[in-house]
Amino acid sequence: MGKFRIWLVAPLAVAALSLSGCIFLRSSSISDAAGKGNPVGAQASDMGYLDLIAPGDVTQMAADQLVTQCASGKVTNVQTELTIRDFFGIVQQYQSSANGVCM
Repeated sequence: MGKFRIWLVAPLAVAALSLSGCIFLRSSSISDAAGKGNPVGAQASDMGYLDLIAPGDVTQMAADQLVTQCASGKVTNVQTELTIRDFFGIVQQYQSSANGVCM
């Protein structure tokens, strides 16, 4: 009976750990986010596959959304952050966040 429980519990434990996914945080900062003006923020996301096919414009989409929030179209002190969540090593979710100050 003990071996049966191990065979039943082990696959469930592996599945539960795999479903949570892994998160890798890759961020870059151009300058400090403090400054005079109105703070603005934007996010964009897309999917990738097998760590081979990654979306190339997630950060650009977030930056474009950031600029459209400013009437002048000028944003300073921009910070970006790219978060990648991996599911089973097959599918990746890419999310880019951008923050800045509208001049």
